[in-house]
Amino acid sequence: MHSKIFFVLHVFLLAATINAGQASSDQDAAIKSLTEWTKVCNKYAFLWDKTLCGPTLLVDPSTRWVLTNTDPGAGFEKSEEVYTGGLPEQFTPSNTSIAWNGRNWAMIMLPLQSDPFFRFDVLAHESFHRIQPSLGLSASDAPDPSLDTEAGRVWLRLELRALAQALRSGGRAGRESAADGMLFRTYRDQLCAGTEEMEAAMEKQEGLAEYTGVFVALRETGETVSREARVIEAFEDSNAFARSFGYAVGPALGLLLDRYAPAWRKRASSAPSLDSLLISALHEHFGGDLQRLATERGAVYGYRAVLSAEDAREQREKAFLSELRKEFLEGPTLDFPSEPEMTRNFNPQTLVPLPPHGTYYPTGTFTANWGKLEVESGGALVSPDNRSLRIPAPADSEARPLRGPGWVLQLAPGWTIRPSELPGSYVVASTKKR
Repeated sequence: MHSKIFFVLHVFLLAATINAGQASSDQDAAIKSLTEWTKVCNKYAFLWDKTLCGPTLLVDPSTRWVLTNTDPGAGFEKSEEVYTGGLPEQFTPSNTSIAWNGRNWAMIMLPLQSDPFFRFDVLAHESFHRIQPSLGLSASDAPDPSLDTEAGRVWLRLELRALAQALRSGGRAGRESAADGMLFRTYRDQLCAGTEEMEAAMEKQEGLAEYTGVFVALRETGETVSREARVIEAFEDSNAFARSFGYAVGPALGLLLDRYAPAWRKRASSAPSLDSLLISALHEHFGGDLQRLATERGAVYGYRAVLSAEDAREQREKAFLSELRKEFLEGPTLDFPSEPEMTRNFNPQTLVPLPPHGTYYPTGTFTANWGKLEVESGGALVSPDNRSLRIPAPADSEARPLRGPGWVLQLAPGWTIRPSELPGSYVVASTKKR
């Protein structure tokens, strides 16, 4: 009996030692990465006439342990040139930028990837977001529903193929492929009315950040642009382009503009869109029968196969959207009030527009004055303005924390849920007198 107890205790202590060693190793790697970034970030001030260096938080999402290059204040300890502490409860660990203690911070989740290309990419991407408002380059990140339609997806996929080919090619071939990509874009805009403004905004908000990340990663690792071309091609396999397309198209447009219009960044804040800058730089003027021209050039990039695949996907998507409408528009739900500072942590490659009602998030973490909602499955319907959301109703409205199909809600003090006008449905409401 004693030997069994000793054996179990020995295994427990060994596991604890391994976990502690792993945690220490992860923290050492984080310190090394932050120190590495601090040494190179200032080299890229020429990109936007402003340094990428600044307050940066590396956060372990499981423990909320924080490593930073800037002293946040009380509760943090200094060790050589870095500070360590805990992430305040009002923030959700995510790759983003936040305002805290009078400063803008870049926040990046640990562990950072061992691949230096992706590591530099994410550090530069979020550092750009930190300075983005001061550059006049902030824009909406609302999903573009047209990119989840058959036509939108077909011509975006062909554009991605053409842009990847343009990055790989030089001379006349590279210019021709870049022009093909812009032809497919122009035709898609014609088919999907109203899409231009939404795409331009997303490419400015996320596309420029990812371009910055890729630019720095290519320079620091010595990789060729073919590396990014492969990433763009792989992106074509994404099941949802509506919110994520900017992460692929933004770097492609930026790198091609570096080739054909090197001074383009000076005009980025005033230009209507990145694609308009590239079309101008290529001296292209698309007119006449766009359908015929796009279809002819599309054949070079596998138009028929893409069209067939997207037609099959469209049929599956219609059935899925029907299920979403039934669950979120007809079934019992829990509705949240509009909050101007609702934060979201989510995978942009999984979002599904459900116009005009908003966007379906299969998973995500949401925080606001009402508390914190974690959605691990089942999804949430986020309003078009990103200020409120709706989830399937809980089975037990008295339970704390509240739980429902795939979600857990921690209500903040002063908040509760109340029955709504719809049978079986509820609303999150403040208990404070207004």
